[in-house]
Amino acid sequence: MPDDNFRIGYVADVEGHWDYFLEYVQRSQVLDWEDHEEHNNILSTPASNNKSIKFQRLKLRPNTHFVYGGDAVDKGPGDIRLCRALVNLKKRYPDNVHLLVGNRDLNKLRFSSELSDDDMRRPLEDIKRPFWDPKAKSYKEHLEEIIQSDATNSGDCTLDQLNTKVERLRWMLKHTLGCPETFEFRREEVAILEQIYGSYPPNFSESHDSSPIHSFPFNSDATKVTDENVVNSFEYEINHPEGSLRQYLHHASIAAIVGNTIFVHGAIDRLTMRFVPAKESKFELPTSPPPSFTEPSIVNIKDGTMIEDVHEWVKSLNAYLHDGLKDFESRPVWNPERTSRGGESLLAIQNRPSMWGRSVVCNSYADGGVVATDDAEEERKQALKIAQEECNPLAFEGIASNVFDPIPAEWLLKHGIRRIVVGHKPTGDCPAVLSPAYTGVEVCAVDTSFARRSDISTDKMRDRFGKNRGDAMSGHKPTGDCPAVLSPAYTGVEVCAVDTSFARRSDISTDKMRDRFGKNRGDAMSVVEIAGSDPHNNCLEVFGTLADGREYFSKHPHIGGNIGAETGDPKLGKKTSDGWWIKASAAGHYHVSRGSGRNVEYDTRSEEEVTRLMDPVKTIKRRVN
Repeated sequence: MPDDNFRIGYVADVEGHWDYFLEYVQRSQVLDWEDHEEHNNILSTPASNNKSIKFQRLKLRPNTHFVYGGDAVDKGPGDIRLCRALVNLKKRYPDNVHLLVGNRDLNKLRFSSELSDDDMRRPLEDIKRPFWDPKAKSYKEHLEEIIQSDATNSGDCTLDQLNTKVERLRWMLKHTLGCPETFEFRREEVAILEQIYGSYPPNFSESHDSSPIHSFPFNSDATKVTDENVVNSFEYEINHPEGSLRQYLHHASIAAIVGNTIFVHGAIDRLTMRFVPAKESKFELPTSPPPSFTEPSIVNIKDGTMIEDVHEWVKSLNAYLHDGLKDFESRPVWNPERTSRGGESLLAIQNRPSMWGRSVVCNSYADGGVVATDDAEEERKQALKIAQEECNPLAFEGIASNVFDPIPAEWLLKHGIRRIVVGHKPTGDCPAVLSPAYTGVEVCAVDTSFARRSDISTDKMRDRFGKNRGDAMSGHKPTGDCPAVLSPAYTGVEVCAVDTSFARRSDISTDKMRDRFGKNRGDAMSVVEIAGSDPHNNCLEVFGTLADGREYFSKHPHIGGNIGAETGDPKLGKKTSDGWWIKASAAGHYHVSRGSGRNVEYDTRSEEEVTRLMDPVKTIKRRVN
């Protein structure tokens, strides 16, 4: 690790991409793997054909903190392994590791009640489309579609015959949770776990607070995992006290503060600041009048509470989480009238309409791959108008929070918070940052789960350093085709041979080189760290690989103390006069971006161009005592 007295590592929205997480750890200056001395590091099982599997566990480096920003599950075949690795790290470093809940983590609490035997006996007509998405299919429509498409040779089946837990879960994942591929990802992971441990669920009580890191290539045909096995896995991981997601939620928080930085999954805006929902909050469209959308407020005491001190606010939000989990554990299924179930308050806080748009879990800043756009500003104004005039909480679905709003910035600055770090909403192929020059508070939005660029051809992605060198790059913690080193243990002199000019591998196909982290995430990789002399004097560092394969390293200006902006690049996190946001520094140039909604544009600008086009920052007027 560089010569820092303090460093925080952050990653969010890995969403079950185990390979992505392994790559993150390899690049991290906060996390590392270590052999676990308490049990054998090599495990052989009949299911793995007696091939050796090496186990290691995560460790924190000295003088560091680590924050996982939420959304551990859903879109990759590594949900269970990721949750267990993170929880085991948290158990060993309880004060320095912070796990946050995301909407994708909390919404799985629905499985206990909605896949219960009693709920499976409900008439199909009673199982409506999700109230927050009028365009989604109802469960009955989903089953009818299966019959019409004959996708499973079920043309002769009746709706009642198709009405199984398997299809209920598939419907929930596809039409109510936004992850249609997750069922098959879980099948793949269960097969992998059976190969590694010999059974699923594994007997983790025997030894395993370690993770299988370097393992043999898995054969998807080695273990037959039925549809019912997949359903049982989803139920086990949230219902059983030792389930991976159940454990993750038990050790998690809604918000965390480390020094001058606050972390939440979604956003801190004028609606969410100070607000702690009532424990009686329901996962439904609210019937109460809407709150004021101009100043933070509540309508009545049943709506929630407002807490002025930001540290007490965080404590109350985290108490809300753990009270909700206790409620879930005590009554995980519906009452006989189907009007109440445990954990309802946690399902509410991960749903913006249920909260009248006041959720730090699922509100968000990002739009078009950047922290603010003119289109998002107009959409937000229209949504607030509709919500107020029509009393329509659905207006909050999909809008972006105002990152320039001075009101939440004033509140945070008053309590010593100088930086917000969030995940939740995709920010293109690298994090989106707002310079503190605007409001006094730096904002870093980190979610590269939709980083893949369709505008880059495969040919351009491959062999970017020439037909011999290929795509190999030697730098921080190199892997694959990299320098060769002779240990000084042999001769007393360390020898490092550095020449990757013939690094291209003909054995790797173009298809395998592209989209190694999934069809949406592509090849982009981002590491976010906060480094400095102490928790209150530090700067943001963002580095990794862009979607086009370029490596980047961005050091933002120092926050706190007497060290000036010369310690970082003051251009980062600002907007040019022609509408481009300066997102990263790569190979002597700036990576810039602009967009709207899901559409993101990228360009490369020289330092001279950026300097010429820098828009004078209009500092938002602040009234901080």
